[in-house]
Amino acid sequence: MRKLQRSQIILVLCFAMMIGIFLGFKFTESGTYQLVSYANGTTQIQDTYHHFWLAKNALAASNDRNLCIMDEQGNVLALKEGLVNLHTKAITENTSYTIDGTDEKGYINGQYGADALYLGTNHDGSKILCMISGVRAWFNRSDVVLYPYSDQVHSSYYTIQGNALNHTISLNVTDTQSVTYAIGPKPEGLQENTVYFSYDGHWFYDSFDKLSDDMQLERHDHAVNSTAYYNPYQFMPHRSTTSLSAEDFNTFLENKHRTNSLLYDQGETFLKGQNTYGINAAMVFSLACNESAYGQSAIAKSTNNLFGHAAYDSNPDAATSYASIANCIQAHDVDFIQKGYANPKDSRYRGSWFGDKSTGINVNYASDPYWGEKAASIYYQLEPNLKQKPSTWMCTQDIPVYDKPNGNVLYTYTKGSVISVIIKKQENGWTQIASEAPIKNGAIDVKGTYNNDSVYIEGD
Repeated sequence: MRKLQRSQIILVLCFAMMIGIFLGFKFTESGTYQLVSYANGTTQIQDTYHHFWLAKNALAASNDRNLCIMDEQGNVLALKEGLVNLHTKAITENTSYTIDGTDEKGYINGQYGADALYLGTNHDGSKILCMISGVRAWFNRSDVVLYPYSDQVHSSYYTIQGNALNHTISLNVTDTQSVTYAIGPKPEGLQENTVYFSYDGHWFYDSFDKLSDDMQLERHDHAVNSTAYYNPYQFMPHRSTTSLSAEDFNTFLENKHRTNSLLYDQGETFLKGQNTYGINAAMVFSLACNESAYGQSAIAKSTNNLFGHAAYDSNPDAATSYASIANCIQAHDVDFIQKGYANPKDSRYRGSWFGDKSTGINVNYASDPYWGEKAASIYYQLEPNLKQKPSTWMCTQDIPVYDKPNGNVLYTYTKGSVISVIIKKQENGWTQIASEAPIKNGAIDVKGTYNNDSVYIEGD
């Protein structure tokens, strides 16, 4: 028998390898994926693939911003740039997500904020990465709908009016339903008569393209503002004070034509909470206005519940009942703020400021992604000239908080998280700040009394 020559053996092996590759591709086909362009209001199929990863590679290599990937059923699985519609369920049903880079879970109700910024799709098209209210999160594709960015979709945006930053929130990506709030003082660099885009409320862009490009790469190179904006009304810690009087609260309600509100003549009750528990009365009042329709909601009137305690989206009628408005305010100050949302040892704690879906009380208190902005908006109207302002920044490293210089570590702001504090004094390489919780014998004691407690962070 004649032996095969080396060249023949190589040829056979190459042929076998090609057959193997072909069969491998054939057997791993997962469907039909079309590369579709939405340019000029029309749809044009650019190419067809039977592997999602091949379609993704083609999408990434293209410069066509109107490009997307569609499956056999016409579902959009991936975009070059665009919006993620979260308004896909009834108001009684929330949509869950997983925060990017962690196993931490969260939830949002798309009825209160329809659009998120598309950032990516996972390997098989089952998960969608997007940003809304500061959080980068993965959603099940079956829970959302993707739209290429165009004149036919309606995104949220920001504008400047006078000295105020306005946020127009889209309630439906496919029509013009929206609400607009003046949420705080305007950031530096932003001008009137210009539309700005942002999905974190910190970095603003004068074009959607620039926003999409930067956010997908997790940078801010093309933002209009040179430093991150933190709305002082949205990031004020609850361990702060207001200079407003009880009459100021009534005047605010009178200007809103809300004199029949449960909140009217309750200013002293809110201020008593501040004096007793060290929790900002203006913030608590603003939150009550937001949660109870300025003290006029049916739930508030029937239960004396001003804060939506236990009034879950799935069953608002389960709201907690209180014997009086005073009892409700006390429960909120002590049981919810001191023992919970302002307690660094509690699972609900993300910082005691109103915040957004990435930090603050909004993370675990409300399904509305813009709950923190809405409470801040009322606070801004109530007290337009803050006597006390927070210092807010993103941690570039872990920041321990001590009971005294070189003392016990009480809690830690972790790298990548937001820190917002009221600074009292800086000296000898230490910064004295208002503590988030009562301190006793060098430890957090949420059952104790808050006496303007101070803690320390190292450095200036």
